[in-house]
Amino acid sequence: MSSLWDIVKTVGSGIISTAVPGGPLVVAAINAVLPDDQQLPETATGAQAQDAIATIPAEQRAALMDKQFEVELTTIRESHSTLRTMLESDAANPQSTRPYIAKHAFHIIALTSIVIMIAWGYAVLAGKVAMVKQIQEGAIFVVALNGTLATLLLAYFGSIRKEHKQKMDAASGVSPPAGIAGLVQRFLQK
Repeated sequence: MSSLWDIVKTVGSGIISTAVPGGPLVVAAINAVLPDDQQLPETATGAQAQDAIATIPAEQRAALMDKQFEVELTTIRESHSTLRTMLESDAANPQSTRPYIAKHAFHIIALTSIVIMIAWGYAVLAGKVAMVKQIQEGAIFVVALNGTLATLLLAYFGSIRKEHKQKMDAASGVSPPAGIAGLVQRFLQK
């Protein structure tokens, strides 16, 4: 069992309702003694709760802070240490291969596009019909080359978005449902 003050202090900038099992009960206990115009939202952080508790008269504050909740603080600390470890490993060993490949894929796409546009513009302005036809016939090759590289770029940026979302979910303690429940939830969100 942990006191409300220990829970709020340990959560810190995390969202109470997701960082603590039974977090909504903790927020409800704080809201029970707060005036209606100062109620905490469901997504209140530990820091917001500390600020709200500071506005309560001393007598009520003492009674509120002594309330005990069935919460293991080690669970909260473990989630914070897991996130810290993940961020430290990313900082110590930044990914360099994928950005390098994406950068050069972009350079190749840009270069081929510019060269083709310059060649096509020259052929049109110079009136070289045969050259314009050859450029048009070679378009399939260029699309195949650039299409492959563009697919690499899209996959790279898609994976970055996915990694960012996973990090944000881990930081806020949210875990998206897996399997059929996850598919149904994604379908309902659209």
